[in-house]
Amino acid sequence: MLLEYLTKRKEILLYRLKENQDKLDHNMIAIVEAKNKIEQIDSMIDEASEMFSVKAREDSGFKNQEINELEVHISAYLTENESIEKKIKELEEELLIIEQCIENSTNVSRETLKTKVNNKNDLIDKLQFCRDIIEIDVMRAKIELEELIKVIQ
Repeated sequence: MLLEYLTKRKEILLYRLKENQDKLDHNMIAIVEAKNKIEQIDSMIDEASEMFSVKAREDSGFKNQEINELEVHISAYLTENESIEKKIKELEEELLIIEQCIENSTNVSRETLKTKVNNKNDLIDKLQFCRDIIEIDVMRAKIELEELIKVIQ
């Protein structure tokens, strides 16, 4: 039951990790496209003709406004990317804990504990395992500790 929970949690984390990575990739592409568009607009601005032509000055104003809007979008993408990168780091850390718990759960099973209650090392392993789970799910750790108490009694 615990192994199923940990496996399901791992699947959820992997899915969220992929979602965030995809969003980060999308934002990076959008930033590159916006920068390319700014360079394209900059290359179209002819400062010499702006001095003598009212129409060129109006076009230049619109182009400058478009460049400013693109720079605002780039800034928003960069801010969002910082948040996404933090979230990815948190997800990776939790995934590492889950994977360690899965590994520990295969090493210390309830059946092993029930047959070897007197073995101090098994008891310590099970308690350490519960300690690791408490970082992920307090209720699940409480259930595991209650089961451990029942086995010991």
